[in-house]
Amino acid sequence: MSLHGPDAARYERAFQLMNWRRFAEAVQEAQQWILEDPENADAYGLLAQIHMKAGRYEEAMRCSAEALRYDPENAMAWFVRTTTLYSQGKEELFLEAAEEAQRIDPLESYYPFLKFNLAHKKGDFKAAREEMDHALRLAPDRALYLAADSYLRANMRDFEGSLSSESMALFYDPEDDQTFLYLAWAADRRGDYGKEIEFMKNAVRIDPSDAQIRSEYLNSLQKKYWFYRVLLMPFVIRKRLGRWQFFLIWVVLWLVFRPFVLLFLLLYVLAYWLSKLLVKVQVFGWRSLFRKI
Repeated sequence: MSLHGPDAARYERAFQLMNWRRFAEAVQEAQQWILEDPENADAYGLLAQIHMKAGRYEEAMRCSAEALRYDPENAMAWFVRTTTLYSQGKEELFLEAAEEAQRIDPLESYYPFLKFNLAHKKGDFKAAREEMDHALRLAPDRALYLAADSYLRANMRDFEGSLSSESMALFYDPEDDQTFLYLAWAADRRGDYGKEIEFMKNAVRIDPSDAQIRSEYLNSLQKKYWFYRVLLMPFVIRKRLGRWQFFLIWVVLWLVFRPFVLLFLLLYVLAYWLSKLLVKVQVFGWRSLFRKI
C-alpha cells in the first residue's frame, strides 16, 4: 500500500485513533474517506482493520470483502482477513488465506508468527520453530517475536536460550501487552515466578481491559505467597523433565509413598484456594469475599 496526499493524511488520522482505541472516531474517519472515494480499496481495508481491532469480526470480514472487490490483491484487506480468521479459530480457512496473503506480501512477518502460534498450541515444536525462525528473519528486532521465541524455547526446555531471547525482547523496550504476556508465560514455564508476576503486571498496565490478561495476572499473583510456591516445586521439576520421566516418578511415589502423595495433593488444593482468596482480598477488598471467587 502506497498512500500520498490527502489519502495518507486521512489514513494516518484514522490509524492513530484506532491505536488510541477511539474506535468510534476511527470508524467515522474511515467512513468519511469512503464517502469521498467510494471505490477506494484502501479505505475499506482500513475500516476493516478498525473493526478487527475492536473485536467486531463479522464487520471486519465484510469490509475486507468490499476492499477485495475493488482490489483483489489489496494487502491490507488480506491482512485483516487472515488475522480475523485466525482470531475466530477457523484454522483451515486461516491457512488458505495466509497462503494467498503471503503470496501478495511475502515480507509481512505477522503471517509466520500466526502460523507459529497455531503449531505451538498443538505442541508441534518443530513446525513452530520453523515459523518463528521465518518471522524473525523478516523482523529480527520485533520484541513480540523475541518474547514468543523465549516462550517456545522454555517449552522446549532450552532455558538458557529462553533467557537470552527474553533479554533481547526487553532490550527493545516493549510497550505491548502481548509481548509481556509471552514473557510471563516463558517465565512461568521456567519456574521464575517473580519475573512472571512483573511481566503480567506490565501487561495489565498496558491493556487493563483485556479479560485474558486480567485473569492471568490474578493467577500469577497467587505465586507470590511462599506456601503456594513451595507446593508448586514438583511442577517446576516437571518442566525440566520429559513427560515419561515425570510420569515414572509419580508412579513410584504413588506406590511407595501413597499417604504422602495424598497429603501433598490435599495441601496443594488448600494452598491454591487460600492464595486465590488472599489475592481477591488484595485486589478487590474484603467485600469481594461475599461474591463468587
